[in-house]
Amino acid sequence: MEASRLITLTTDFGAGSCFVGIMKGVIKSLAPEVSVVDLTHTISFGNVREAAFVLSKSYRFFPENSVHVVVVDPGVGTERRIICMQRRRTLFVAPDNGVLSYVYEADAKLFCVDEETYFLKPISRTFHGRDIFAPVAALIAKGVPLLSLCSPVDKIHLIPKPQVVIEEDFIIGEVITCDSFGNLITSVEENHLKDLDIEEITFAGKRVYGPVENFEEGRDKELAAVIDSFGHLEIFHYLGSAASLVPRWQRSKVRIRIRRYGISGGPSKGSH
Repeated sequence: MEASRLITLTTDFGAGSCFVGIMKGVIKSLAPEVSVVDLTHTISFGNVREAAFVLSKSYRFFPENSVHVVVVDPGVGTERRIICMQRRRTLFVAPDNGVLSYVYEADAKLFCVDEETYFLKPISRTFHGRDIFAPVAALIAKGVPLLSLCSPVDKIHLIPKPQVVIEEDFIIGEVITCDSFGNLITSVEENHLKDLDIEEITFAGKRVYGPVENFEEGRDKELAAVIDSFGHLEIFHYLGSAASLVPRWQRSKVRIRIRRYGISGGPSKGSH
């Protein structure tokens, strides 16, 4: 496998955490020529599904031969495996806790990282990001063969994809994550709404205006919805936080009432 030249880091360590800098120090010590990009370090603590979603929507914007490292790892220090997954020329290194579920493909090559020769010693009980993930990623990026670092495996732990229930008159979705603006990204995608006439959108007992074409159209509305850059229906409060307006957003469903089918031209702007 040819050497990769870029590593991305996704963690729940928090903005400004010294742990991120330490991981970069390990990587640069072993592979000084490799570029390291911070994808995000503000995943909600231990939120595997959020990390899986962010990774699935982000990796495609990086060079094909990148190494994507995810350290959202509530099971650190246990017997959980560390997985390396190869999809064509792209590599992912992550704990085997479902965080690779949304980038997994049936033809992906799967490996368990188990060659301890390359780990930093002594291995910490709480910081495998430093002692295992960082050195393994650096060596992969330098072109060290995967079989020198890992053993092939047949399967990994997968978690269910976000749910969308499609009925005759309704589409019901759930919130996947809250972004840094307080916008709520739902499981309803643009293709679910194609050629449908939307009568009403509700969320947590509140009426949602839209879908709109841009944030500005949501001005003076409590909640509005837009198709975001990921192609998902996103609930927002103009220049504010939808999450703050709906404290129980994690347990609430978005409910879209359909007026009729078969109308061309895309969804109408119901919920006025």
